[in-house]
Amino acid sequence: MSLDATARRRYARQLLLAEIGEAGQERLLDSRFRSGAGGDADAYAVAADYLERAGCEADLRGAALRVPKRSSLLRFAGSSALLEPAALVLGAFSAVEHLKEVLGIAEAGEFPVELRLSDEA
Repeated sequence: MSLDATARRRYARQLLLAEIGEAGQERLLDSRFRSGAGGDADAYAVAADYLERAGCEADLRGAALRVPKRSSLLRFAGSSALLEPAALVLGAFSAVEHLKEVLGIAEAGEFPVELRLSDEA
């Protein structure tokens, strides 16, 4: 598959990155992802949005998107006031880890459980 002019304009910034380039963008456009079981819905929505913007497609036949569970989101947030920003961080992390695997850069890592947005209980 070769990128047409429209795809080149849409993904121009990604094409400039040595880690992605044209071959990587073609892999992203060919890749599929699906919701992982038990992941937080808010974090999944963020991850899905990032992946779709990168050129990946949501599809039940795709690789499972690993998003931390709701309990991990609550622990990371540390406060109910920080649930939304915590979902944004966890979703972005999940998307990046999925992209690394699709691009063959590295295996997807797990979110470090010791990290916290807030130390409030």
